[in-house]
Amino acid sequence: MKTIRLLPCVCIPLIGASAWAADIKGRITDADGEPLPGTAIQLVALPDTVRKGYQMAGDNGSFSLKDIKPGKYLLLATMTGMEDVSRNIEIKDPDQKIDLGNITLHESAITLNEAVVTAVKAAVVAKQDTIEFNAGSFKTAQNSTVNDLLKKLPGVEVDADGGIKSNGKSITKILIDGKEFMGDDPQMATKNLPSNMVDKVQVVDRKSDLARLTGVDDGEEETVINLTVKKEMNNGWFGNVSGGYGTDERYQGSFTVNHFNQGNQIMIFGGLNNINDNGFADGGRGRFSSFGGNGGISTAQRLGIQFNVGKDEIFRVGGNINYSHTDRISRSKTSTQNIFADSTSYQDAGSRVQDKGHNINTDLRMQWKIDENNTIDFRPRFSMNFRESESQDSALLRAGDPNLTKVNRSINARTNKGKNVQASGNLIYNHNFASRPGRSFSVQAQYSFSNNRQKSTTWSDIIYYLLKEEDGNDDNELLYRFIDNHSWSNNVQGRISWSEPLGDVKKGNFLNFVYRINYRWNNADKLTYDLGDPDNPDNFFPPMLTEVPADAILDNTLSNSFRNDFFTQEIQAGYKKVSKTFNLDAGILFSPASSKSEDLINSARNIPERWVWNVSPFANMRYKFGERSSIRATYRARTSQPSMNQLQPVADVSNPLNIVIGNPDLKPTFTQNVGFHFNDFRMESQQSLFAMVNASFALNTVVSKTVTDRETGGRTTTYTNENGNFNIFGMGMISRPFTNRKWRFNTRMQARYAASPGYINGEFNRSGNLSLSPAAGITFSSDIFQMTVNPNYSYNRVSNTLPKQANRNTHSYGFTSDAALYLPFGLELTTDLYFANTSGYSSGFDSKQWLWNAQISYSFLSDRSLTLSARAYDILGQKKNISRSNTAMAIVDSEYNDLTRYVMFSLTWNFNTLRKKGKGPNGEDMFGPGMPPPGERGGHGGRGGHGGPPPRRF
Repeated sequence: MKTIRLLPCVCIPLIGASAWAADIKGRITDADGEPLPGTAIQLVALPDTVRKGYQMAGDNGSFSLKDIKPGKYLLLATMTGMEDVSRNIEIKDPDQKIDLGNITLHESAITLNEAVVTAVKAAVVAKQDTIEFNAGSFKTAQNSTVNDLLKKLPGVEVDADGGIKSNGKSITKILIDGKEFMGDDPQMATKNLPSNMVDKVQVVDRKSDLARLTGVDDGEEETVINLTVKKEMNNGWFGNVSGGYGTDERYQGSFTVNHFNQGNQIMIFGGLNNINDNGFADGGRGRFSSFGGNGGISTAQRLGIQFNVGKDEIFRVGGNINYSHTDRISRSKTSTQNIFADSTSYQDAGSRVQDKGHNINTDLRMQWKIDENNTIDFRPRFSMNFRESESQDSALLRAGDPNLTKVNRSINARTNKGKNVQASGNLIYNHNFASRPGRSFSVQAQYSFSNNRQKSTTWSDIIYYLLKEEDGNDDNELLYRFIDNHSWSNNVQGRISWSEPLGDVKKGNFLNFVYRINYRWNNADKLTYDLGDPDNPDNFFPPMLTEVPADAILDNTLSNSFRNDFFTQEIQAGYKKVSKTFNLDAGILFSPASSKSEDLINSARNIPERWVWNVSPFANMRYKFGERSSIRATYRARTSQPSMNQLQPVADVSNPLNIVIGNPDLKPTFTQNVGFHFNDFRMESQQSLFAMVNASFALNTVVSKTVTDRETGGRTTTYTNENGNFNIFGMGMISRPFTNRKWRFNTRMQARYAASPGYINGEFNRSGNLSLSPAAGITFSSDIFQMTVNPNYSYNRVSNTLPKQANRNTHSYGFTSDAALYLPFGLELTTDLYFANTSGYSSGFDSKQWLWNAQISYSFLSDRSLTLSARAYDILGQKKNISRSNTAMAIVDSEYNDLTRYVMFSLTWNFNTLRKKGKGPNGEDMFGPGMPPPGERGGHGGRGGHGGPPPRRF
């Protein structure tokens, strides 16, 4: 970055007050009058240049230096990529209050005569409900995606399926400059947007659309990621076209076309591949594909459009329409330890599944601000899914005695074909009364419909070693069934709210009242037919049937036609306090609910109408200690209804050795949630601290109750309500740079304890699960080289209250690291290394693996817009996909097939109509392929972000 020198240019005569308490304030803006937050403000004494004050401009560009002694000073205002400005200040008289007004920083750089101190943008800033990352502080490789950027952020996790979590909370949406992008599919956004367009990544805990529109809390919250776009990339066309082919016949192809124009956004995208990338993002842009999801290797195709257009904020229409097709083949082996009160058993199993699906999804939104006092928000959704699957599995169950006696052996085959249709609409109208500021009224109407039909054919061959037939042979059972599952539901909801100010609205006191009514009709038909002996017993897969055969026999004991009506009301009253430093939203919720069920096949299963009455308080408090320090505390309770599968009083025999029967007598679950959040950011040291504790406590939790037949090994599961389910999660994170700002350090600690009630062979057991996960990271970043190393460790302990159940401890430790070297002539070398070691798993499932990936790329043409790359995945060939799950009844270790070592050769064309804005002094492109200048402001935005590789002047 070029050093810019300053010349004292303005002398301001001042009059004042206390010689020991003078104040200096002002506001930093650009040439358009827009604030420049993060500008470094330094006050040095003259003539010795000793620093007497330092501050970063706030979010609105303002600053205030207090308690300045009399004397002569030089005030320096610096922002990377902007022309620095100085002011000569002399304090002579007491009680001076100096207001410098707006100080304008210009983009053009002029070499002047005196030294300056350069502002450095904070890598992480924690403020209220938001953790903000400066994207330029987390360098990514050429042509990388937002998904690659997220993987580098402290506290953000991207799993093998592409799911995103921040500090343990799932990310539900991606926003672009505050506008929803790809609806409820965050992966589609993160895998299709280039990382170099992002200025900031903001992880935000926010209330629902309804609460934000009306100002009345409805108890719904979500965690989203908002990507702020660099201003120079917010007005034009950009995107890429990519194709690649590799070893083992691996291939990928993708395209994205983006048009951003003054707040309007349009993206068209598509792709196909067989490298486990269902989002098509990696196609040529990302460095390394994820190594699959929950097992298997998939082929996928996708095509879609995303848009958000309108006139300012008055009227906007947005949403997305997309089609996708996936074909996944998964193979697995599992080792299960079944836990009983007085013994244990062991099961080894293997399976193969092929699953195909076609999906059409539409998610639209219309927002109309009729005038200053009236707003309409309408959101329709529609989806249609078609799926087919074939599966086969085998399992051997042994008793836990010293001889590991065989109990049963099963071979199963299943075919499924299904269709699911869902549609919904949500309309919100909000009115603010002009005659009474602060008074508002809102109405919400919502309707949803779903229709799911699945037809399955199942075939099972089971040997019971502890049961004998008349001829003395082991008992053998052969089953062949056709199952027609059809469920459909309708849901209607209405809600009205009223907010009333108490006294002067400027004092921020309000009363809120809400009434909500909801009615849901649930319908489920499950018809099971006995097909007798299969005609082709030597053919492992039975034929896939879409209609009931004429000779099939309906089994009434395994069939039902279930109708359930659920009706609920909510009456809420609350008090709301809003001030500059303190916010409070508290009240009480009264919620009566009724449910009744009817079985059209067997009236003995009918459940008469039942009422449940719940009363629960709620509170949400936030207190600001200063401009960038705050604490937040929340309490909320809610009631949830059991699912239809949990209520249906008919056996699910798709797996004859694991029969599941619903319980229509289940009560709703009442869950209480408590949370504490603390944020602190030290501007001068650039240190950011974030800590949180969340806890949930549930009454009438729906838990499984399983009984095992000791002779057959078969398990029959039903459901019941139990108390004592709770979950506590805590996390702390610190991020700060070293004195040398090229080095940055971050550390975090996560801890969780969960207590789960359950039943082990009919006996009550409480399972406790403790997990501790400390992690740290260090990053070095310069113009030509960047490297990150993140060691990690995880400890997990499972305990049970039943005396004969042993505790189980597992350990996982390792590290992740990545490095990039930016060479002349458009060459770039990148690599990442991952090491993981586990202990405490079942025999054969402990693993030690090194995963090493590497890439070399060459960008050419005059604007570096064409990139040729060679990428090697899992160079050492050690990739394994192993997982563990713990419940009160079993410990299951699983291993899935996965995508392993291959090499991919790709060619990517990046286009950007804004590239011409980045020409160097001799007309050469300074950006790399479509990237803004690293470390410079670039155009009219990107306050000091890096954005990509260093300038190339060769």
